[in-house]
Amino acid sequence: MLVAVIALALAGTACGGSGTSAGSATTTTSAAPSTTGATPTTAPPVTQPPVGRGVPGTTPHAELAALQIDDRSAPDRPYVRDDWPHWADVEGNGCDARQDALIAWSVVPATVNRAGTCRVITGSWVSPYDGITTSAPGDFDVDHLVPLENAFRSGGWRWDVARRRAFANDPSELVVASATSNRTKGSDPPNQWRPPNRDSWCAYATGWVDVKVAWGLSATTEERDALGQMLDTCGPAGPVWPGTGAAVSGGGTPSGSADAPVAAPPSAPGSSGGDVYYANCTAARAAGAAPIRVGQPGYRTALDGDKDGVACE
Repeated sequence: MLVAVIALALAGTACGGSGTSAGSATTTTSAAPSTTGATPTTAPPVTQPPVGRGVPGTTPHAELAALQIDDRSAPDRPYVRDDWPHWADVEGNGCDARQDALIAWSVVPATVNRAGTCRVITGSWVSPYDGITTSAPGDFDVDHLVPLENAFRSGGWRWDVARRRAFANDPSELVVASATSNRTKGSDPPNQWRPPNRDSWCAYATGWVDVKVAWGLSATTEERDALGQMLDTCGPAGPVWPGTGAAVSGGGTPSGSADAPVAAPPSAPGSSGGDVYYANCTAARAAGAAPIRVGQPGYRTALDGDKDGVACE
């Protein structure tokens, strides 16, 4: 298909810290489900992929005004992508951040092989940046909305490796997009690159502002002005990722769940909550179930970081 051809043609191109190559993604996602493990589970369709998590009730333009503006030159040190560990299982649900993003952004129930290493097998994705579609998880990149190199130059150079790792695997930072758009974007800020699909400008700018405010990152004057122009395109529905149905109310947290509960995998370890399964605490909170105590639906030890019997506190 056209997307695959483009992805192969661009496989050697650096993605500027903003995503994972489609070539490597194909290697890890195209394998058939394991015949020695559990039957692949099916995640529910997503209606609200994560966009950002700014201050609840704050309008995007008000949050834009809260951005730290810094036009000084970047630090005199090189950006090193390996210093930002990504695609880690930060939620402790058995799936790394890339697989979680593929599950969250699939517009139909994603089939996930949870036997051994978690892998998304099937689904359907719409690249909000340019409208390209695919049903092959290896065809698309998982883009860092605010590129890792941009985060580095916006204040992340001061962070320790634990904070860089948390940022690089933050679900609010991840957008499943075509390899073409991801690699064209590279590490450019909004004043140098905007999604070709203007319908995504509102959600793109809102997500960018949310991430930078949440993580205390700065922006340049030109960057802020470009974000304001894109926010001016927001309609009555607010920031909506085209093709996904994802909307954010007031520029804050998604009003729906990006990770709705699914049937628990067979013999889920550490689970005492019956047949309700939350992929992570984000999903539990979005469903209004957090905190979850031992014995309550959805509780499992992987969500209980301090092992005090209360998960997702």
